Order: sequence, then structure tokens, then C-alpha cells
Amino acid sequence: MIALGIRYFTGYAVATNSSRERPEWPPHPGRVFMAMAAAHFETGADPAERAALEWLEAAPAPALRASDADERTSVRAYVPVNDDHGGILRRVRQERAFPRVRPHDDCVYLIWSGTPGRETRAALSSLCTKVTRVGHSMSAVQMWVLPENCQPEPNWLPASTGQDARLRVAAAGTLRSLETAFNGDAIQQYYMLADAVATSNGREKARLKRELQAEFPGGTPESRRPQLVNWQGYVRASAVGLDQPVADGPFDENFVVLTRTEGAMLGLESTLKLTRALRNGVMKATGAPIPEWLSGHDPAGAPSLNPHLAFFPLPYVGFEFADGHVLGIGIAVPRNIQPAEGATRDEELRRFLGPLLFDTDTGQERQILLWEKQAWRWLLERETRERPPLTLQRLSWTKPSRTWASVTPVVLHHHPKKRDGDVERIVKEAFVSAHFPEPESVSVRSVSAVEGAGHAMALPPFTEGGANLCRYQTHVVARFGRPVRGPMLVGRGRFRGYGLFRPIAEGEAHQ
Repeated sequence: MIALGIRYFTGYAVATNSSRERPEWPPHPGRVFMAMAAAHFETGADPAERAALEWLEAAPAPALRASDADERTSVRAYVPVNDDHGGILRRVRQERAFPRVRPHDDCVYLIWSGTPGRETRAALSSLCTKVTRVGHSMSAVQMWVLPENCQPEPNWLPASTGQDARLRVAAAGTLRSLETAFNGDAIQQYYMLADAVATSNGREKARLKRELQAEFPGGTPESRRPQLVNWQGYVRASAVGLDQPVADGPFDENFVVLTRTEGAMLGLESTLKLTRALRNGVMKATGAPIPEWLSGHDPAGAPSLNPHLAFFPLPYVGFEFADGHVLGIGIAVPRNIQPAEGATRDEELRRFLGPLLFDTDTGQERQILLWEKQAWRWLLERETRERPPLTLQRLSWTKPSRTWASVTPVVLHHHPKKRDGDVERIVKEAFVSAHFPEPESVSVRSVSAVEGAGHAMALPPFTEGGANLCRYQTHVVARFGRPVRGPMLVGRGRFRGYGLFRPIAEGEAHQ
């Protein structure tokens, strides 16, 4: 994660919402991005800062931590217009409103789930020192990048349903659109030509006038007011019980999302075929030696006791008429990777996953071909669309929640005894074994509580690891004492896509 802090020096935030009549609170992430972009352009447009802003605009919408705020009486002023015709103002003074709020806490935090490199973090840190206001000039601020070990707990979370607010956000291409709207290069060229005309004589003056007329037949180029057209729904964490500290699972929430670009429509019953084929592709692309966090085996060849790379389907589930067909595959990466000596975590990931995702010569995105005896063919690509389907959005699988329901069945580690509650006991132990908190309660069922996921026995028995191991598989709804963050994979088949859970709101699961 990376978090940016904003402190309002005056104790007030002055910015209008889209109606221009009410104050904006909490501050929209898009407004913060525009303030950073303005500081970037006004201070020399450093290329490293630009790359950092492009990383920020392409990242998923951030969570926020912002206190409540008291709305203050709107201050109205009258601004004279600048169209003096012969010393007589033809238009009346224009009324302007300056809505403001006084937040209970003068600090606000924006938290992105991505993991930027050291260069990106350093460039963002430098850029933040140049930001002096967010919104109106009366909103004087200080901005900074928080240390990696000091991440605030958000109380506003991006959400697709049950929204408490809609906030403007940046998206891929926002920085370029701001440049285009400002039209700075054309305006600078116009005034340079106009100055040259004013200071020249004779034929040179006539030539420059013709050039100015040819280049700018409409006169001074227009600089348009920047607009942000991307909106994101947000929900208060307290409304969904997320005002408590969140427990992180063993996998990084910024997992790799691969989308199907070609191939037959396959259902969840193909989970093991898909994940096995993708894992084989990763092993083939990586080459030896393969680290333990990727292979799942220690140096002696025994199964690793630590979390390692997991592959899981991304099916169309959780919506009315959902049928469970697989739209893509996720690759979950452990949080606690031990990189090679002298390397960073990012460098380790690029070294071993880069050859699968990118062409090593050109750096272009690669298509990943999956196959099994030529019986079926699938093509996958890394998901890069601005607005992919919800199934292919990470938040659908990682959003902190107290209640989680299985989409693929949980495979038990050992056979349950014929007594009441033994299956539930083994399931609880499976959560702990998978490095999640122990649930307060679990309920087991043959049919998933998630619309479209289907029956536990619709998936073939999980036989990886040996034919004599337990094959008992069941769907589960788990409830925790505090919110837990995904992706959540539990049980003996968790590294191959079995035991995949989805966060659900109370009452969302169908009966």
C-alpha cells in the first residue's frame, strides 16, 4: 500500500461540489490528483513525477480516512469581470460562493492498495512537498507520503453497491487530458509569435503576421477548465462494520488479474484444469532455480509450510442470473516474500513473473496460451482496461468484510468423524492453517451461498497431493469477529483455486 496525508493548515476545506452550492467533503481523490498535477506542471514537469502520477492514475480508486466535518455558512463575494469597454463595465459584478467545511480532524489520508517501486514512492514524496492547496486557494495544505509501516485504517471504501457517496477519481489518461484541456503549448506558441510581431518591422513583421494568422486563425487558443468525468461510489466503513482494525490475509490484495480473450466459455468445474495449466505456464516461463514462494516446495523438495503462489478462477457469481462461467484467472502473491539477497520484493516479482506477462525483448504485454492435449484452448492477457467487469476487479475479491462465503468448495485436510460439529471444527482449523483468523462461526452447506456458484460436488474431487488424501469438500459461510481482507483461499486445494471465498454483506447471500 501507499498512503498520502493532507493537513489543512487553516482548519477549513474550501471546495465546491458539482452543484457549486455545497461544500465538497470528503475531498474527492480526483481533486487531490489535479492539485498534484498542477504542482507538477508549475514546477518544471519532472519526468519522474510524471511517471509517478501515471502510476497513481492507473491504480484502483483509493480508500480514504477522513473525519466528519461541520458545514460553515457560505461566504459570498462579488467579483468584477475583466471586460472594460472604453472605461465602462458592460456586465455586472459576478456573484461567487465559497462553501467550506471545518473537519473534526484537520488531516485526511488517501490509501492506494498498489505497491509502487522505490522510484515512484520517492517521486510522489517530492511532488507532495510542492502541493500548497487542494481546491480553492484558501484551502492551504501540507501533503506528504506516509512511511510504509504507518498505514492509516480507512473509513471510506470504494464500493459498487450500497453507496454513501460518489466521489470523482482519476483514471488512466487523466494527466494527458488535463494537459490537453490546458492547451499550454499552443498558448505559449501564440504569445511568442504575437511578441515577435510586436517587436519586428517591415517585411519581417508582415511575414510573422501571416504566420500568426495561419497558425491561429481563431485568435488566442482556448484553455478549457479541467473536468474529471470518472466517478466512484464509496461506502462508510462503519456502515458495513469496518470501523475496526482489518486483519490481512496471507496474500497481497494487489493480485494479478488475467482476463480471457479467446476460447470456449468454461464453468467452475474446469477450475483445476485452468489453474494447473496456468501454473505449468508460470513454471515454464520462469526457468530454474524456482524460489519457494513460487513453487510451493522447500529446497529439499517437501511441501512448503509458508504461503506461496496461488491460482484461482474469477467466475461470474454474486449477481442475479449469474451462471458461474469463468471470465479470467487470478494469481495471488504472498505478502511475505523473501527475495534473493540484494533484491527488493518488486525486483523479485518482476524477475519471476515478468517473463510470463511481458515480452522480454519489447516489454509488450504477452498473450498466455493455456492448453491440455489440444482439447480446448484459452488465451489470457493481463487485465488493463479502465473499467473491467466487476468480477475482474480486485475489490470484488479483497474488500474487507466480516462475512465471507465460498465460491468453490473447501477441501478438508482430513476425514471428519461421524459426530455433530466435526466438519465445522475442521473447517475452522483450515482457516488458521491458511494463515487467516479463526472464524467466530462457520456454517457448512452443499450449495454455495453466492448466486451462480452452484453445488459443492459440481467441481471434480480435488486429487492433487495424492489419491488417498481426504476428498471431502463443502461450501462454507464464515463469520469473523473483525473484518478480514482477501483474497481468501482456504483448505487443501487453496493453491489451485478450491476454497475460494467472496466477501459478502449481511443478507446478501441467497438462501
